[in-house]
Order: sequence, then C-alpha cells, then structure tokens
Amino acid sequence: MISIRARVTLFGVAVVAVIYAVVAVLIYVLLSYGFAEDQDRLLASRASAAVSALAELPPSSLGATPLIPIDAVATGEAIVVVLDSSGSVISSTGHVGAGPLRFPAELLGTSSRSGFAVETVPVAGVPTRVWVVPWDRGYVVAAQPIRALQVERRGMIGVLAIVGFLGLVAAFAATWFAVGRALRPLRVLASLADSVGGSADLTRRLPSVRQRDDLGRLTVSFNTMMDRLASAYARTESALAAQRRFTADASHELRTPLTTIRGNVGFLSAHPDARASDRSDALGDLEAESARMARLLDDLLLLARSDGGAAPSVSSVDLLAVARSVCRQASVSCSGSGSVLVSGDADALRRLVWILVDNALGHGSGAVSVSVSVSAGVARLVVTDEGPGVPVGLESAVFERFFRGDPAPPGGVGLGLAIARSLVAAHGGTITVTGAVFTVTLPLSSDS
Repeated sequence: MISIRARVTLFGVAVVAVIYAVVAVLIYVLLSYGFAEDQDRLLASRASAAVSALAELPPSSLGATPLIPIDAVATGEAIVVVLDSSGSVISSTGHVGAGPLRFPAELLGTSSRSGFAVETVPVAGVPTRVWVVPWDRGYVVAAQPIRALQVERRGMIGVLAIVGFLGLVAAFAATWFAVGRALRPLRVLASLADSVGGSADLTRRLPSVRQRDDLGRLTVSFNTMMDRLASAYARTESALAAQRRFTADASHELRTPLTTIRGNVGFLSAHPDARASDRSDALGDLEAESARMARLLDDLLLLARSDGGAAPSVSSVDLLAVARSVCRQASVSCSGSGSVLVSGDADALRRLVWILVDNALGHGSGAVSVSVSVSAGVARLVVTDEGPGVPVGLESAVFERFFRGDPAPPGGVGLGLAIARSLVAAHGGTITVTGAVFTVTLPLSSDS
C-alpha cells in the first residue's frame, strides 16, 4: 500500500511534469519559429547583398568559380546561386550535396510576380530553405539546408529534456522532504495511537504545537479526544469497580443473615413437632434476618446508584423543616430559625438526617441535639451527642463501608455513615466529624 507521503509526492511531481511539459512545448514552438525566422532573415540578407553586388560586377565575372566552394550540407552555411532567366546556374558560392543545383520553376515564377519567394524544397535531394529574388538577367537564390535548423531543434529538445529531468528530480526531492516534514506530527500521532492501543495508557498526549494550521488543530483534537476517552474510561472503571464492590459487599454481608435463615428453615423442616416456643423463636429470627437483609440490600443499592453517578432530583427544600420533622419523630431537640433552603431531594435529605440522628442515638449517651443554620453562604446541619465521640485518627474511617465502632450497636451493618457521605456528595456538600459532632454543609438554593 502506497503511503500518504509517496502519494502526495508523486502527485506533486506529476503536476510539475505536466506544467513543465506544457511550458517546454511552448518554448520549443516559439524557439523553432524564431530559428526559422532567423534563417529567413539571413537568407533574405544574403540574397539582397548578392543583388547589390551583381549590379557592380562586370558580366564577364559572373561565371567565375570561387576558390573554395562551400559545401552547404557539411558546413550548414548558406550559399548564393545566380540563375539566368531560364533557371540555369550562372554562378554559385558552393553546392548542396553532389547533385546539380535545380530550383522549381513555380518558385522562380512566384518571385517574379511577388518580388521574392521563400520555401523549403529539395535541392539535390537535400531539404533546403531557399529565398529567391528576381534580378535583371535572372534570379538570385540564397539557400541553406534545414539540417542546421534541425540540429538546433534537436539540441533544444536535449536541453529541455535534461532541464526537465533535473527539475523533476529536484521537485521529487523537495516535495518528499517537505511532505515528510509536514506529516511528521501524523507519524507521531500514529505511533502514539499504536502505543496507546498496545498498552491502554490513556495518559499519553501529543506535544502541543503553536501552529494554527490543520496539523495544529489535529493535535488539539487528538488530545481532546484522549481526554474524553480517559474520562469515559475512568467513569467505566468507576462503574465496574462500584459493581464489583457491590457484589463483594452483598456477598459478604448477606452471608450472615442467609446462614441464620437457612439454619432456622432447616430446624423447622427437621423438627415439625418442635415446641411452640422454639418455633416462635425460629420464626422471629427469620423475620428479623429477612428485615435486616432487606435493609442491607436497600442500602447497598443506594450506594451502588451513588457510585454510578446517579444524580438526585433537585428542588428547593427547607432543610430546617426536614430536620424538625425527623427530630420530632426521634424525640430529639432541634434548633434553628426561619427557612434554610437548599437544592436537593427531600427524601434523600430526610434519610441523611435520620442516619446522623440514629447514629448519635446508637453510639452516644445522653441528649442528642440537631441544629440548622446558615453560615458563610452555606447551610450547616450539626448533630451532637454526649457520647465519647469518634476516636482521633478514625475521622475518615467512620465513613467507609461496613465500618463499625467499638462497641457497635446491635442490628447495624456499618453502612449508615457511608450512605450519609454519598448523599452529601451527591448534593455537592461536605460532611466531617470531630469527636461527637457531625457537621454537614450544603449549598444554598438560588431561592434563598
């Protein structure tokens, strides 16, 4: 398969060759025409000079033979021939070939009528350019074989061919170099694409260029595409990691309730005549573990949706009203004034408050208080209890999945604070803990 560089180079050389061929043909035609005109001017000048000289010579000297007759074929020189009125040769400065000098009668007649005649005719079997002018006693002919003109034309063709060949070689070399230099970023791009495809390294980028041409835009577009691919790959990896984590978490945490359920079902199946109290205890365990498993699955699904980037439905929610509703049901105190409007999902925010209040009731001791306020342009939800609080160094760990404090309240699975963190993150806020104080900050609604 021919490369782009070779195709562009061959196309460029072909274009140059066509243009040069047209120019060379024009040059050849123009120069050939010029050579023919020069020959005609030379012959006309020789004939006119001969007529002037004949007017001054005595008639007795017309038949004299020159000391060194000119061989027009061998030398390419022009000769002058004097003819009488019948066309017979009276005198000549040379000869054309070995045959006698004879000229067509039609040509001589044309010169008598028009004052001159010019034509290329065979003289002694040699193609010759002749210029004929009438004279008092006949005709004067200046003749030159066209071989000289043909030699000049062949020489011109040779020069044009050599110049064309050298020009095409130079055009090929220059185009090959220029195209190679211009396509260098494409080779780098292809090499980078191959390396990315082989290693799946989406962090590789083309070096930035300052050119504002097509290659510069291609470099920017490629790097932008790589950024988008990296982002898409990261999102896909995050989703797959969330899926794997959900599967691992579910299989790990469901093992205990499933074991309990299986044991109780096995007991009931193996002992259909068991005592009513034992059957009641087994059924109670089944109900409790089923409820626990349902809560666990709900929590895991919520975390999985959060990991997948699911955004909550957004509306203007009064965070203080939500907190007061939860505190009333949980029988804890709630402080705040006015309305604290945030952008978010009312059900998700209610669950957030419930998680923090339930965590405070389960781990703390004494009174639990909740306060909602506006500070530094954000809404602040603070949940405080009178317990020992989170030990120093575990402030981040408590928000991890399945983290359980010591001692842990019965019935918990360690997902509450992880869900709280995911809910806060989905609403664009932050959650921190210092001792026994959990603080949540959320952006205010535009309606505030």
